[in-house]
Amino acid sequence: MAVQTPARRRPAMKTRAICVKPPQRGPAALEGAVPELLEMIRRRFYAKGPPAHFHRDRRMLLYAITWPAGWLDSRGLACSPERYQALIVERIEVICAHGDPARYGAYFPAYLLKCLQEWFQHRSDELYAELKHIRNAIDRVLGSVGVASEVQLHARHTELLAATHRLLHAHRPRRVVSDNGQLSLF
Repeated sequence: MAVQTPARRRPAMKTRAICVKPPQRGPAALEGAVPELLEMIRRRFYAKGPPAHFHRDRRMLLYAITWPAGWLDSRGLACSPERYQALIVERIEVICAHGDPARYGAYFPAYLLKCLQEWFQHRSDELYAELKHIRNAIDRVLGSVGVASEVQLHARHTELLAATHRLLHAHRPRRVVSDNGQLSLF
């Protein structure tokens, strides 16, 4: 009598589900854009240093990445959260490729702000033409007809970031400049 051994089973292949997050729309996109930008900056420029350096610079970094929103808002321009984030990410990529952020150390947030300000001032005409383009006017007209939610969200995104920038600007610590010509009491 022959003893039958159980047939060898092939090990089950492990499959991983690949989750691709669709681009966020609505209030979640507004809330996620700034933290994503801050996290990208932390990974790129603060990964090698102690975490305290990023937390020390976080407020000024937030000020720097919201500055373009104030600039856009002052000119009556609005863009989608995706476009706003892309503008900032492009500038960060250029800083990584051509700049020397390590050289600036604790002054990196000021360096980032200066790079953003120079780029927006240099490209103001192109950006104005892009954001005031006819397709954006058509979006506003369609928004007034009934497809208003997405158009209003884009305008709200810029307004929200501009308000954040104004708030940070109002509560920014000021440098005290001493007058060397005046004698000290002590």
